Amino acid sequence: MLNVEVKASKRHGSRGHLSLLLGLTIMLAGPWGRAACIVENEDKIQINISPETNSWGDYKGQETITGSRVVKCQEEAGRFLMLSLGAVQWGASSEVKDSYIFNSYDPGSCQLQNSRSISSFKPQVTKDNFERQYKFLRSCIDLRVADTRGGALVVNEKQPFCEVTRIDSSAVLMRGSMCFVKIRAQNDYAVQPLLKKECLDPSYLDAMGIEAQDIYANLDTLVTGDDSGTTTDVRHVGSRPVHINITPKPGLLPLSEDFGAGVPRFTTSYTVDGDWGPVSIRSREDRTQIDLSFLVSNIADRSCAGVTCSSSSNFMQPFVGQVELFRLRESARPELIEEWWDGGLVPPNWQGVMKGVSYRIPDRLFQAGAKYRLVATFQDPTDDYAIYLNGLKQMLVRLFDTEGATVGVDVIPAISTLGDLGIIPTFAGMGGLHSNNQTVSLSQTMEGLEGLIASTVWPPYYDRACADGANCMRLGKSKFHQRLVLEFTATMEPAGGNVELTDVRMQKNSPVFKSYPMQSGDFPSLRCER
Repeated sequence: MLNVEVKASKRHGSRGHLSLLLGLTIMLAGPWGRAACIVENEDKIQINISPETNSWGDYKGQETITGSRVVKCQEEAGRFLMLSLGAVQWGASSEVKDSYIFNSYDPGSCQLQNSRSISSFKPQVTKDNFERQYKFLRSCIDLRVADTRGGALVVNEKQPFCEVTRIDSSAVLMRGSMCFVKIRAQNDYAVQPLLKKECLDPSYLDAMGIEAQDIYANLDTLVTGDDSGTTTDVRHVGSRPVHINITPKPGLLPLSEDFGAGVPRFTTSYTVDGDWGPVSIRSREDRTQIDLSFLVSNIADRSCAGVTCSSSSNFMQPFVGQVELFRLRESARPELIEEWWDGGLVPPNWQGVMKGVSYRIPDRLFQAGAKYRLVATFQDPTDDYAIYLNGLKQMLVRLFDTEGATVGVDVIPAISTLGDLGIIPTFAGMGGLHSNNQTVSLSQTMEGLEGLIASTVWPPYYDRACADGANCMRLGKSKFHQRLVLEFTATMEPAGGNVELTDVRMQKNSPVFKSYPMQSGDFPSLRCER
């Protein structure tokens, strides 16, 4: 579900400008309301920029970004179309992210609690990453708005939050936080993002302080009562997710294989440190649901060559491992009762709680008073991720078999969050996950998953795991780069099937990241106040 919160904000000045916080619990959109306008083409915008070769393109080698049409606005005549390209930033949980149309991201006051592995919270690194994203979007992306029939556009060319350049009577170029076009009954609009050519120049990017990194955004279309930027009469009618990858300069970071122009290269240095997060279990007579989470940190040292800098943590990375559930028995070896792969995707330069797959089994696994052990083993980020995707396929088939021909994709949050990638050439098969339809066919979802599994682009084959620049290990030289162990006693609640975890003990082993011995304690978490 996509929660849209529209409120007046007087931060960053006294003009009371409109602040849109699009809280994305997952990459899905429910019905937007009763606005008459319809946005056609909400496919993800995904491009790769290579400053080293002054080139860019989508993943078919085309130097173009497909536009969207905004049509059937007759009932909104006299109102205004508002266009906004907002920079995306995740909150304290991977389930929630916001799209900021102003440079107003504030990480808030957060504290790491109970983690014996991740010792420090670094909000400034996250804020710096956001500000680079925001600066790139405002400096490098224009919106060309035109009437598809050649009709006249009515646009105030002196807007407080938008630079407007008139191309001709039926088209304008717009750049800014909020850009407005007056709706006329006879207009059908085409909205096309354009990349400025100077943003391919490494010296231009260096001068702006833009690093090689992943950039995430949302292009949102709204209908408003006026073009003041202060009205609360706002309705959201469409959104397109945006992912831009700026490839690091060779030699700055270790990179994946060069497959030629148009194919992005990614760092092969793995930097995600993890610990247990809160665990929730429900177990009834005919069904068990296990919700794991992990406290993760994707923050690494920066590498610089002159004024050009980047970091392996500037890019999204998977954190996925094999999970084994054992029943502990007196005077006997632990009994393996279930096994799956769990985890998710960790945003760039981010620390927080990453939610798992909400694993479901059509059986009762837990008994009151019994002792259990969970072991999460993280061995090879790329191979673990491929197995994880195959596991999602099997889980989908089981859900479709038991719950009908279609199933709300929000049943498996991990699948919908795959939309954050936007870096797979065949990713178009997952387009239904970004539409206004919360149920998609099994074949559609399977097609998208097959494209992800077959990809040779991402994840790259990581050849090292690094806790910092000087402390690295070669992947494959050890059985794992991290292993988490959790032991507990199951206490069954009288009603509802909830399992309370008591006598909790945790352990972490790692040849590169900080380890800790088996010990009692509360689950690690990140607590924030805003």
